[in-house]
Amino acid sequence: MSEFTLQAITAGDSLQLSEVFASIAAHEHQSPDVIREQLANDVIGQFQQRPLWDAQLDTDLHTLWPIFATAISRDNEFFCSPRHPLHQLLQTLLRGRYWYPREGKPAQQFLEKFLSFAAETKTHLTAITDAELTDHTPLQNAIHQFNDWLANEERRAAMLENRLCETELAHLKQISAETRVIDLLNKSLGNRPFPSDLHGLINGTLKSELQYWAFNKTPEELIQLPLWKSWNRLLPALGELFSTDEIALDDQYLYQQIPLVIAELERSSEHPVNNSQAYQQLFEHLHAHLMAAIQKQSLENSLFTPLVYSAGQSSSNTQLPYSLLKQTEQLHVGDWFIFYGENNETLRCKLALKNPDVDQLLLVDHTGRKVMIKSHKDFALCLSTGIAKPLPHPDIQTIINTALSALIEHANAGVQAQLLVQKQKAEQVVKALIAQQHAATEAAAQARAEAEARMQQQLEARRAAARKAMAEARALADEQRRREAEQAAEAERLRIENAAAEAAAQLVREQSAQQTVNELQVGAWLEISNSNEKQRAKLSVIIASTSKYIFADQVGRKIAEYTREQLQDLVAREQIKVLRNGDNFEDQLAKVIRGLRRDLN
Repeated sequence: MSEFTLQAITAGDSLQLSEVFASIAAHEHQSPDVIREQLANDVIGQFQQRPLWDAQLDTDLHTLWPIFATAISRDNEFFCSPRHPLHQLLQTLLRGRYWYPREGKPAQQFLEKFLSFAAETKTHLTAITDAELTDHTPLQNAIHQFNDWLANEERRAAMLENRLCETELAHLKQISAETRVIDLLNKSLGNRPFPSDLHGLINGTLKSELQYWAFNKTPEELIQLPLWKSWNRLLPALGELFSTDEIALDDQYLYQQIPLVIAELERSSEHPVNNSQAYQQLFEHLHAHLMAAIQKQSLENSLFTPLVYSAGQSSSNTQLPYSLLKQTEQLHVGDWFIFYGENNETLRCKLALKNPDVDQLLLVDHTGRKVMIKSHKDFALCLSTGIAKPLPHPDIQTIINTALSALIEHANAGVQAQLLVQKQKAEQVVKALIAQQHAATEAAAQARAEAEARMQQQLEARRAAARKAMAEARALADEQRRREAEQAAEAERLRIENAAAEAAAQLVREQSAQQTVNELQVGAWLEISNSNEKQRAKLSVIIASTSKYIFADQVGRKIAEYTREQLQDLVAREQIKVLRNGDNFEDQLAKVIRGLRRDLN
């Protein structure tokens, strides 16, 4: 008796499916019709899930499903042929899962057509089940007519969707560029002291200039743009250079940072800009305020108000786990989702536009009309909080295969039980044959035992000779190990003495390096060896609170930063050599004051 297989049944073997029903019915003492009805209800039950349909459609379909289950329970071909008319009917009904109530003629027209088709379908199914008819021609005609109407509507929706994507792409790109610039400005200047009369230039001129480049460059090109890189260095520094009555700054910090910021600002004016006249005005005003700040002139500063995002924007500074953002990377154009709003309102949307150049996703309804725009982070949050979920996409054949697999496994279990009975009978015959062979085996075993006893005596004699030889070998090995242990002890003694000498030398080097670092002053010149290259660096800043030493080259650019422990280690390993110690704080301050006096004269 062969086993039942899913592959054979789904390939069209309805007779084997009938045998499955009969086998299970015989095992459970039920009628095959009961098993068939249970299978039909299990299959149809997968299409009655609440998220699959809008509540309004679900109410109208509620009376259709029992009739549908009865129809397929009387026709084994439904489970064996994907081309069965009831297969086509289910597939057509599933296209209604994209609909949800929305104002406008297209949504209302779809509802009317779908409900009319469902009512007509119900009439055909009732006629088939009541009269036990097998002619599905009227039902197929209704399916073809409704599918033709759906095809026309889908073509119209596709055209509308394409036009919408073309229109929205430029808008989404503008939103993405503005969001990126606002993020940069708010992160660097938001709620920080800044000259009041510069607020307008930042909000207007600088924002417009940076937004122009963010719009016209790809993200990869933008981060390499000299002007963009320059303002990414300038803005964080500008947010730390102005004070208010509540926020005071250290004079020494201003003397160190403002010249560097002015130099960077002057370099930025050499880069290509979109509006040179407006940018020059921004440059002159900002330069004047920086000079006034370093000369301790009175400035009217106020907290910079963070820029407000336009509609469709959200801050890209919101931090989300990578696992959540990864979900949006796996989205594809054409994917459908359900959004749950207030008052149990649901929106069924399709992802129509996902462009790598913009951080925005465009979603439309089944008619191709715009529903909403979401950033990748907003969409990830919606998915993680359950506001949005993928729209279920039940596959009819998969559902049938799953239901049939359970039945086939049950039927095969009954077949295995019958095979087990047959196997037990065969085992009894085999046991009788084994008993006959057992007697012959015992006689042969007795003969082998006598031969083995003789061989054992010979082996014992050989083992005695081998034991004597092994005893002599062990004595020689013990002597050899003793000599090797003495040699190892001597080698270990020499290693310990060498290690102690090396540790003493290392201690001397570390103490010398510590003394050298202790004597370093701001302004000291050092020679740093790196990858067979030597570079001279000046000690620009010593931050006592964090024990950090910052070095710059001849033009004041930062080239290295070390902690005190790192610096001592590099000096000890002779990778850093002190060329000249710097001046103390009083000498540095005197130089700054002399410079300021020369500027005033």
